[in-house]
Amino acid sequence: MTKTYVVDQSFDSSITTSYFLSIRSSSGGLSFCVLDPVTNTYIAFANIPFVDTSNDNIKTQEVLLKEELLQLPYKKVFFLYDSPKATLVPSALYDSNKHSELFNLNHSGSEEPYELVAQKIKMADAWNICSIPQFMYHLVKTQFDSIEFYQHYSPFIESCLISSQLKKKELNMHIAVHDKFFDLLVIKERKMILCNSYAYANVNDFLYFVLFTFEQLKLEAETTNVIVHGLDDKQNPLYKELKNYLRQAKMSAPTPHFKFSNHMRIKEGDKLVFHNLFNLPICV
Repeated sequence: MTKTYVVDQSFDSSITTSYFLSIRSSSGGLSFCVLDPVTNTYIAFANIPFVDTSNDNIKTQEVLLKEELLQLPYKKVFFLYDSPKATLVPSALYDSNKHSELFNLNHSGSEEPYELVAQKIKMADAWNICSIPQFMYHLVKTQFDSIEFYQHYSPFIESCLISSQLKKKELNMHIAVHDKFFDLLVIKERKMILCNSYAYANVNDFLYFVLFTFEQLKLEAETTNVIVHGLDDKQNPLYKELKNYLRQAKMSAPTPHFKFSNHMRIKEGDKLVFHNLFNLPICV
């Protein structure tokens, strides 16, 4: 993937304290976008692809310090970390003093030091407890005076549940594809009944976990809507093979919750791939 950097002509560096900045860190690099909350419109987007395996996140540091838009002050700053290391806890069982205990229900100790953060997923009446590498956490927190941390489940679940509210009796499976793992979210009658992540190395792995979920939850292919997020092309092998087994599968549409400036030429594929980044402000 090549670098993308688009800024709308309406972007005004003198009033950025009225804008929202969202930043996403993933295995593929760093991306960010700027939302004008007055018009509910995105007016800047950038994707800087790189692979950073260093302990001190040196390439991430370089982007954070060199990108001009990241040096400006903003009304709100959100940091999205893509990682399957998260535990969803129903609000009735959540205890802010037991983050480590609750997180470790699904994840054993990591060799890499990390910080735990928690976010309320309003539509699911649950809390998302996730880990962010300690160096990354303090790196970002040092640069931005006030910043809110999120893991990708939060915008993904919030967005899908909001979209399901007008479809009371529908059964939906949402599949969100990442580089090395994918998320499965099942919503029945406007309620979340499953959210999990699965590592995959090839198409067969991907199909196995999707079809296994159908079997375990006793879902019927004819009555279950399957929506695929995170892919920019219907020719993607994952999508093409999935359609062989689940003909009703379809690609997601760009976020319905926010607009994109007509003068800022964001590729339609980028709107689909970066769906969690663009949906992040709905978590506030």
